Amino acid sequence: METLQEFKELAYRAFYWTSFSPDKRGQQCITEHEDKLNEDLQNMPESEKQRYIENYKKLFSSWLHSHSNCASSAVTGGSGFNVNRAKRANDRERAKYNEFSEWRTKALKSIAKRIEDSKPESEKRNENWKYLEKDILHSAAVIHGINTGVERGCSKALFVSSIYNKVETYAKRGDTEIVQMAIDCIRNFNQTMSVVITERHKFFKLLEIAENKKERKAENSERENSEVTFPGGKVVQNWAEDRIQILFDEKPQMETIDLLKKNAFKWAPSIGVWQRKNTQNALYAVKNILIYLRNKEDGTH
Repeated sequence: METLQEFKELAYRAFYWTSFSPDKRGQQCITEHEDKLNEDLQNMPESEKQRYIENYKKLFSSWLHSHSNCASSAVTGGSGFNVNRAKRANDRERAKYNEFSEWRTKALKSIAKRIEDSKPESEKRNENWKYLEKDILHSAAVIHGINTGVERGCSKALFVSSIYNKVETYAKRGDTEIVQMAIDCIRNFNQTMSVVITERHKFFKLLEIAENKKERKAENSERENSEVTFPGGKVVQNWAEDRIQILFDEKPQMETIDLLKKNAFKWAPSIGVWQRKNTQNALYAVKNILIYLRNKEDGTH
């Protein structure tokens, strides 16, 4: 178990002018943040722990240092209490704690992503299926309850639509394996419990959609990407990834970023591009963006 007791004296000083019991308040603060630190470390790979602990302690101690400049008139007494100086100290303390808190959130998110990325593809697929299967069976159980009169006040169509939409997401990715498992799951439920989705429903056409999408992806993977350059960057029609991608030599100005977002482009930090799905609408949006950039370059925008 990782400890923060090395900061006991610092925590005492941090609350000296803001608490009538700085020793108790300081120890409480240390205990709270020890618990958070050890909770963070619980499922963290060994390779990530040391750097995380070092940064955690660095930012925690920095916050305690800033807190030691804070004061409460209730503790120090009102006579000669400098309100403006206290406010500035409080503002600096808040900024330091926000820095600490935001770092923790981002660090845990980054570590979680690295853990997810390092998983074998088979493990990822199994987890995806288990998550989807749980959703399907939950909705199917509600529909079964509606069929048998146990569930009242619920919309059967709403739960059928929920199942369809979730499986359709995988069909549009060309994931024939998961779509087939989802269809088998519903058919099994239909046979063993009650019919929750009839065979006439478009749900059972999702495998055909998935197969067509998979075939198109295979064809696109063999197509050569097309590129168009413009002053300061280029546009790539990436067939293998089914994306229109815009790459800038330097970070674009805020008005350009706003235009990209307005046209449904999203920033992909892992590959350093702005991108959206490769569609005719995306090509039309790129055309307008390039016109804007060209006009801006010419000084006419």
